[in-house]
Amino acid sequence: MDVSRTPDENRNQEEVSLRKVIRSVTPPLVSLVIVMLGNGFFTTFTSLRLSVADYPNWMIGLINAFYYAGIMLGSVYVERLIERIGHIRTFAIVASVNSVMIVFQGAVMGVVSWSVFRFLMGFCVSGFFIVIESWLLLSTGVKKRGRLLSLYMLTLYMAQGFGQFILNLSPVESLFPYVITVILSSLSVIPVCMMKSSGPLLLESSITNVFQILRKAPLGPIGCFVAGMILSSFYALAPIFGREIHLSVLQISQIMGFTILGGLVLQWPIGHLSDIFNRRKVIIGVCLALMALTYALYHSQHFHYYLLLGLMILFGGISFTLYPLSITYTCDHFSDKKIVGITCALLVIYGVGCIVGPLVSPFFMSYFGPSGLFLYMSVLCAAFALVCFWRVFHAKSRKDEEQSDYLPLPRATSLAFYIDPRSDLEDEDDLDDDDEDLYPFSQEYEDDED
Repeated sequence: MDVSRTPDENRNQEEVSLRKVIRSVTPPLVSLVIVMLGNGFFTTFTSLRLSVADYPNWMIGLINAFYYAGIMLGSVYVERLIERIGHIRTFAIVASVNSVMIVFQGAVMGVVSWSVFRFLMGFCVSGFFIVIESWLLLSTGVKKRGRLLSLYMLTLYMAQGFGQFILNLSPVESLFPYVITVILSSLSVIPVCMMKSSGPLLLESSITNVFQILRKAPLGPIGCFVAGMILSSFYALAPIFGREIHLSVLQISQIMGFTILGGLVLQWPIGHLSDIFNRRKVIIGVCLALMALTYALYHSQHFHYYLLLGLMILFGGISFTLYPLSITYTCDHFSDKKIVGITCALLVIYGVGCIVGPLVSPFFMSYFGPSGLFLYMSVLCAAFALVCFWRVFHAKSRKDEEQSDYLPLPRATSLAFYIDPRSDLEDEDDLDDDDEDLYPFSQEYEDDED
């Protein structure tokens, strides 16, 4: 705050700054809501549609694995496309390709064809995230990035959660799910295309050596890998679990939607605990709680529906914290200047887990029934807990005062981690209130034709 200004002038300056930030981030956030309402529910619909067509679970898992492979590849190549044609045109292209793939999916059905379509849709989803995250990043200065990250995460989870209820608008076998997803994908282009700016500049990212991270803080990478295996299996096969225990489409949409929203509710309470207590102990506690919860869900086939729903909401609240806890724990062991490189490397590890998860979990469902999905998760958590306990007895714990602050980082792309205020984009001490206002859309970003 500038001491040369009166309190009223400072308040007016803050209000002007806030209005500028809101104006600059509203269009990309609206586009995010629109596109994720469609793509969020379409992932669940894809699994249900294949199950209704009597495809085996391992094929459904394989198709979903291709989707996550597309997200990983897209995070590399979409950045090159943005460098050539800019953010708005890139968003328009991936939205168009996404719509075409949905139409193709509605016209042709098969393991090979849908694997290709879902792979390309994953590529497009990565493009949505990269464009929107980089736009949000330079729409505010360092001091406001923590609040912006929370707003982004709130928007993303709520869009994915409430999007699940679109499943109830028509039968799974109808063409309406394809139609509504195409409409939402197409409409998402409008808010970003109405901006006068061509979008913020793309930032270069680097990946810290994975083996260096494993040597110094092995629980972080292992936790990210386990989180990827658990969450991708949930998105891909929880709808199949619901269908095979004879839940209605409404009940499946409630389980999927409220589980995702539950993942939002416990982010800050558990994160706050990890700031107060030793983070490794919190990770162990989360892992043991998740192991017990998933083992209970393994026996949930004959539970009352509302008990099952309550357990699933709790499952979302706990499981969705494992990834950001692992990220933050790893960052505790490195300097702030390496945070972006570390999180990029851990995102790759998480992505590999997302690909492997849907390939392995169907076999548990084949041998142990539909609830074998949760036995698979319980076994993963038990194995990770053993690794954690081994580290407790063989590695010195960091002091609580050496821990960095927890931030609920979303599982999106590497650019999301630049929104973390700890990232070394700028020296916070060198910024004043006026500098904060220079970020959004200055003259150098405007289109030439304007």
